[in-house]
Amino acid sequence: MELELLLAQTVPAITAAVALYGADVLRRTEDVGASGTAHLGQRLLARLTGSRPQGTDGVARAVTDLAESSGGEDEQAALRVELRKLLRDDEDLRRELSLLLPQNADYTASGDRAVAVRHNDGIISTGDGAHNVIRRQG
Repeated sequence: MELELLLAQTVPAITAAVALYGADVLRRTEDVGASGTAHLGQRLLARLTGSRPQGTDGVARAVTDLAESSGGEDEQAALRVELRKLLRDDEDLRRELSLLLPQNADYTASGDRAVAVRHNDGIISTGDGAHNVIRRQG
């Protein structure tokens, strides 16, 4: 799975698990009673931190910071950066994580004016007072 798509699906799930359990999500056993997204986040974190504990200090730090900030955008971005570092050169781990993700998952966007689409052939504009024009060559 492409790294950016994997991050787009992984970060929201981990964020949901952190929102539910805080930094304890790093030490907590899997809670099957958790909501679907939070449960997925727990599974992803368990796989990330359990399989390669020597390379996951940055991810653990980012999760702790995210928990302490109550889900701040900067902390979510820091988590994304740490995950990208961990996954960038590890195709096997990317493949393992992608197998945990639901197939044909919907895209998720978060944050002010965020947009998530599967495919777009036009303009997506979220700016105030924007004027957009598409001129198709025919």
